[in-house]
Amino acid sequence: MNLIMLMVSHELTTVRALLGSVQVARDFTSLRDEETGAHLERMSRFCRLIAQGMAKTHGLSDEFIEQLFLFAPLHDIGKVGIPDVVLRKPGSFTPQERKTMESHVDLGVRMVDRLIEDFDLRAVAGIGILRNLVAYHHEFLDGSGYPHGTKLGDIPIEARIVTVADIFDALTSRRIYKEAWDIDRALATMDRMAAQGKLDADCVAALRAGQDKAGQIIKRFGESVGKTAVAYL
Repeated sequence: MNLIMLMVSHELTTVRALLGSVQVARDFTSLRDEETGAHLERMSRFCRLIAQGMAKTHGLSDEFIEQLFLFAPLHDIGKVGIPDVVLRKPGSFTPQERKTMESHVDLGVRMVDRLIEDFDLRAVAGIGILRNLVAYHHEFLDGSGYPHGTKLGDIPIEARIVTVADIFDALTSRRIYKEAWDIDRALATMDRMAAQGKLDADCVAALRAGQDKAGQIIKRFGESVGKTAVAYL
């Protein structure tokens, strides 16, 4: 019995440490970029909405869905290592600046690996979800994404969900370089991307099925024009 209690206590301690690290990382990221806070609130909820819509057909458990909701805001954690001159640039990137921005993915993976190592989080439920969504959220199913050109079979479902949620938020948010698109226009564009083999069609379909709830999320967590002018498309 004592051994079981010690194991439970250790698990709770590591989970608390992870949750604390998640919150610190979210707060720090928001300080770096004023548009990020609302974006993270929206896209984590878009992720949960998509996952709930796919739960039956893809066997996604309630635990998986809530872990995805918890970890989704850390998908861009590597951006804390990107210089402000690039991260906050109000305009198009030069080729070198784009290369620097894209490096946030590998930087984020290294940060997560260090987090897992320092806090001994290997056995924590869902820790693999965190690493996967950080590593693959800019990859497209046809291999045209970055940083490694990973294709369909090697991109886990959590990353495919985050990618769709992230792009949807980029399209439906106002930016210095564009007005916010309405939901129908955004979904039509994403349908085309799915037809081209870039996005997971099931994820896009789940988002379309939940578009009324998506609209409520946008209304609740809206924001003013952000300074960062990084287009996803």
